[in-house]
Amino acid sequence: MHKVDGPPAVFISNCDLLSRPGSQRPGVDIELAAGKVRRIAPAGDAPAPAGAEVIDGTGLLVMPGLVNAHTHSPENCLRGVGEGLRLEPWLLRMFGSSGLYSAEDHYVNALAGAVEMLLLGVTTVVDHLWMTPPSLDAVEGAVRAYEEVGIRAGVAPLMNDCDFTGELAAASDFDLGPALMSEQVAFLSRDELLSQFEQAVARWHGSGDGRIRILAGPGGVQWCSDELLAGLADAARAHGTGLHIHLLETSLQRAVCDQRFGRSGVAALEDLGVLGPNCSLPHSVWIDEEDIERIARTGSIVVHNPAANLRLGSGRCPVGRLLEQEATVAIGTDGSASSDNQNVWEMVKLGALIHNDGPRWVSGADSLTMATGSGYQVWSGGDAGLSLGGEIAEGAVADLILLNRSADGLAGVQVLEPGLALSESGRSVRHVIVDGRVVVRDGALTTTEADAVREALTEQVERRSRDVASPPQKTGEAIGRIENFIRSLGDSAATVSNQQRRS
Repeated sequence: MHKVDGPPAVFISNCDLLSRPGSQRPGVDIELAAGKVRRIAPAGDAPAPAGAEVIDGTGLLVMPGLVNAHTHSPENCLRGVGEGLRLEPWLLRMFGSSGLYSAEDHYVNALAGAVEMLLLGVTTVVDHLWMTPPSLDAVEGAVRAYEEVGIRAGVAPLMNDCDFTGELAAASDFDLGPALMSEQVAFLSRDELLSQFEQAVARWHGSGDGRIRILAGPGGVQWCSDELLAGLADAARAHGTGLHIHLLETSLQRAVCDQRFGRSGVAALEDLGVLGPNCSLPHSVWIDEEDIERIARTGSIVVHNPAANLRLGSGRCPVGRLLEQEATVAIGTDGSASSDNQNVWEMVKLGALIHNDGPRWVSGADSLTMATGSGYQVWSGGDAGLSLGGEIAEGAVADLILLNRSADGLAGVQVLEPGLALSESGRSVRHVIVDGRVVVRDGALTTTEADAVREALTEQVERRSRDVASPPQKTGEAIGRIENFIRSLGDSAATVSNQQRRS
C-alpha cells in the first residue's frame, strides 16, 4: 500500500470512443497529459509523444469512468446484515452490532471498497462516511485510503445532532425508548460537528492532487437540527464545496418531516437555504410533485439508489418524473450492507429497468448519464472552477475506462448505450485511468496489492462477526419497538399517493 506519484503522459491508439452517452466516435487516438485530455484525433493522425505510455486501443471501447455518487465505506465489512428488515430496524441492527471503528478500520474499509470499484471501472466515489464515534481520525483513515489507491473521492462526514422521530412517536403516545438513533449512535453537539467539518476541510479538501474533496454530510432531515442544517449549508458554500444529505428515504421519514415542519422536508430544506446546485439528495423516494419542482428549480441533484431501496423495502425514487422536469439525477450503490456490493454497473441496469411501468421510461443512455456526468457533478459540488468531468473531451479531466469489446457482455452488443447499460457487468474492464494515471492495467491494480487489502478486510469481518451474529439485548428491543411503531402508523405514514410517486 504505497503513495501514488504524478501521472506520466498516456497515449491510447486506435480505440473506439463513447465520449458521453449519445456521442460515439470510432477509430480515434487519445492523448492524456497533466491529468487532462489533451487531444482526440482520428487514429494515426499523429504519433505518440516522446516518453508517453502507449496503450494499444485496438478492439477497446473508451468511455468515461463510472461515478458511485452515494455509498458508506464502513459497511464493506458488514455485507448481508439485516436481511428482511426495512430501513429503520435495519439501521438499529447494523449500528447496534457493528462495534466501534478505529482510524485504521476506516482506512481498510475505504481501501477495500475503492479496490472493488476501480477494478469494475468506477473512477469516482462519494463516501457519506458514518463514524462510530464521529471523529477527525475517522475522516483521516478514509481520506488516506483514497489518496493511496488513486481513486477520485468526495468524503462527506455524516453528522447528526438529534432524532425527530421521537417527536412523532410522542404525538402518538408511543415510547420509542432505545429505538431512537440517538440512543444507538453517539451524537455530538452542533458546534462540535461544525468545528469538525471546518477542520476536515482545512486538512484534506483538495488533497491527493485535487482528487479528494470534503463535502458537508448531514445525515438526514429527520436527524439534524435546523441550526446544523443551515450551518453546514453555509459552511459548504463558503468553502466552494458540496452538501450531501439523505432525503425522505422511507414513509416514516416523510411522516416525521411532515409532523416536524408542517410541510415537506424538501420545502424545509429550501427555506433553510440547503438546496442548490451544490446539494445532492440520496434516495429521494417519498417526494411529491411539488418536491420535484423544487429540486429541479433549485438545480439540486437527486442520487438514485435502486438496489438499496429494493433491499430495504423503502420504495422507488420517481426518476422518470424528475427527468421529465429536467432535474439532474445521479446514481449510487449505497453501502455494502444494504446493496450489497459496490458494482455501479448493476445500479445502471436496475436504473434502466425498474421504471418501465411509468409514463417516462429510463433509457440506457439516461442511466449511463446518471453514472457518469451527473455523478461527477455530485463530487464537484457545483464548483464551476473545476475542469469538465464525466465526459471525454479535450480539456476534461482524464478519468476514463477501457473496455474489451470482445469480452462477455459486450461481444454481442448491437446498440451501444442500451447494450452497455443492460449487458455489461464490469467483466469487460481492462484498463482504468484516473486523473491521467493508469491505476488498473490489464485488469490488475497498479497502486496497491488487492489481495493484501482483501485479507485486511477479512480480519475485520472476523473481528466483528460475534457481535453481528449475537447483537446486544438492547438492540433487539429497539428493533421490536421501531417495527411496532411503524405498524401502528399504518397507511398514515404514507402521505404521498402511489399516483404521485409513479416514475
